[in-house]
Amino acid sequence: MKMTRRDFLRFGFTSAAVAGLGGSLEGCFSPPVEVPRKVMRTAGKAARIPSTCLLCPAGCGIIGEVLDGRLVKIVGNPRHPNNRGRLCSRGHAGINTLYDPDRILQPLKRSGGRGEGKWTRITWDQALEEMAKRFTALKMGGRAEALWVEMGAPGSRELMALDFLRALGSPTVFCEGDGLGVNEGAAQRLTWGTEAPVYDVSRSRYILNFGANPYESDELYIPLAQRIIGGRMTGAAKLVTFDVRLSNTAGRSNEWIPLKPGTDGIVALALAHSIIQQGLHDREFLSRWTNYPLPRLVEHLAGYTPEQAEKISGVKATDIKRLATEFAQAKPATVLAGRGVSGHQNGVQNERCMMLLRAVVGGIDVPGGCCLPRKMDLGEPRWKSPFFSSLQALTALKEGKGQPDIYLCYLANPAYAMPNTAEALSLLKDEKKIPFLVVADTHLTETGALADLLLPMTTYLESWNLESRPAMDLVPFVSIRQPVVAPLGKSMSLGDALTGLAKRLGEDLSKAFPFGNSEEFMEKAAARIGGLAQEGGLEGLKKEGVWLDPTAKPEYRTYEKKGFSTASGKLEVYSTQLQEKGSPPLPSYIPLKAHEEMKEADFILAVYQPNVMTQRLANSKWLAEILHASPLWINRRSAQAMGLKNGDRVKINSPAGSLTVPVRLTQGIHPKVVALPEGLGHWELGKIARAKRYRSSDFDTHELWWEQQGNGVHPNRLIPAQFDPAGGGAAWNDTVVTLTKV
Repeated sequence: MKMTRRDFLRFGFTSAAVAGLGGSLEGCFSPPVEVPRKVMRTAGKAARIPSTCLLCPAGCGIIGEVLDGRLVKIVGNPRHPNNRGRLCSRGHAGINTLYDPDRILQPLKRSGGRGEGKWTRITWDQALEEMAKRFTALKMGGRAEALWVEMGAPGSRELMALDFLRALGSPTVFCEGDGLGVNEGAAQRLTWGTEAPVYDVSRSRYILNFGANPYESDELYIPLAQRIIGGRMTGAAKLVTFDVRLSNTAGRSNEWIPLKPGTDGIVALALAHSIIQQGLHDREFLSRWTNYPLPRLVEHLAGYTPEQAEKISGVKATDIKRLATEFAQAKPATVLAGRGVSGHQNGVQNERCMMLLRAVVGGIDVPGGCCLPRKMDLGEPRWKSPFFSSLQALTALKEGKGQPDIYLCYLANPAYAMPNTAEALSLLKDEKKIPFLVVADTHLTETGALADLLLPMTTYLESWNLESRPAMDLVPFVSIRQPVVAPLGKSMSLGDALTGLAKRLGEDLSKAFPFGNSEEFMEKAAARIGGLAQEGGLEGLKKEGVWLDPTAKPEYRTYEKKGFSTASGKLEVYSTQLQEKGSPPLPSYIPLKAHEEMKEADFILAVYQPNVMTQRLANSKWLAEILHASPLWINRRSAQAMGLKNGDRVKINSPAGSLTVPVRLTQGIHPKVVALPEGLGHWELGKIARAKRYRSSDFDTHELWWEQQGNGVHPNRLIPAQFDPAGGGAAWNDTVVTLTKV
């Protein structure tokens, strides 16, 4: 008998009882049982356990409501200073990740060819012995660098993991893809010595936004969106967005100005030129706190006139001049920048142009400006790695400039996350290039399907960590990630796996990493935080979820006390590091050759992150029901010129591959740009991610009404593996494509 959702609710008590019996998936996966959310549960008061979300880089404070040992609800933690109790749909849907029937709950070892899908169940002891044997061989041979460790999901750089890797020696550690803005971070380090700026937008009166989309998705998503809205409500701040697409943020701005992809830098330079020509610049800041003489900077900017910027970007010179005047006169003001700016082969220079524009109006570390990050020092070990991203690492592997003996992916999925999917898969399948691939994850990802050893990790709702994200209100804080429920199945936290591994790697490593379990490490890490002990230490953190010094207040112009964290102690408008690499040492516009050589029928592909989806969440039933399609955004006039109407299917061709998708006609995109969402089009990860209905203890898994439609496409199949040589980050938004009606 087929049962609808309405029937299910009508027979709630019976269904709840049946759900408790559970089922089992075939093969090596044993499903956890999720009690459907709308079913009446046993009476009682739920325990409220604070923790930290791990489903995007923002790291919002959460509270898990637990009844009879089961998580029944996730809400925001009102004590958390960044998100202040608010939570996005992804955060609420974390319960899907925890109780996903497709989770890996048993260590597995490959028993067939790589990628054949043949596995043998093994114990954790067997898995750790296998890893210890291989790690010991590297350490004894003095080849710790042949261990490549790729860390993926935001927050996966756990303190305990970093401490273990430091004790192990000098492994090669890098991050997945470009999710954390590799080019953006490189530009910021080159310019003011650190990364992850805090935009003090709640105090701003004018916000120029280049390519960021905080109303939909951002590294500080909910915290930043809250404060932009607050600043606009209380201070009447004006928001102007430059973007190729009418994003959620652009659509709620005072002005949306579409521009050609990759030309944000020249628009910023033209704004700076116009501000200086009008005498509206902050002469004192530029003269005292930058490392380049103002007269020579004026000379450099002379070629970046609004008229020249109009020819290249399409933004009218009159608009550039008007906005320059408004922006400079409306202090305090700031400039936001996102992946739309840095996700190009000229991304580092584009971001440095943004930094220069902020400096020209003196909007650096001032109320309402772009501020240096305030974070607690958690004692994170640091070391220099030859790679900044998996794209750089796999490019080196392809070119024979580096090779691992062991490639360990922790919550990382390069087979899916890398541009040029076909090439990435070929490299990861090659056992000569990667002799031993270990994947430690919660689900069978596209990379996990190729693993030699597959380790079942706990989710963030079953794990420990201390975190200090950039403080939006400029008062540093520390938050805790702690288990809200016990680990399911035979999943294990990374910390506990590492303690077991350390015991097998000899006395030297055991002394350098002397912890019995994750909680013991947490006790010692918390003890290093000044002032926390007086407020209850780790036990206090467990109760509140977050701690900050109650007497602390925001400080501005901190560079006046100790300078910037650069070689000169100043904001380095002129970068000798870039000069040594053969890149322009001053913020400059670098034309993109492929864009200059475009034919009349060509388009530039832009990829964007929708508000409910990331690559790791496509198997979430709640989120997949909201978003499971990948229509191609195309300008209405451009589409009509091709004879296209809404819903028509087109084949997208690029140098890397092709995809067939339906089109969505809209006025809200540049006429020479088409756009696809990211996060969909999985071929592994789970059945919901592949739009396959199935029967399980969770009724929703066989109610996938979009099964015939499918779960969208993966745009990375179209994007060549190109990166900015100055930063190492991928050129996500540079791909030139052609369209053919199907």
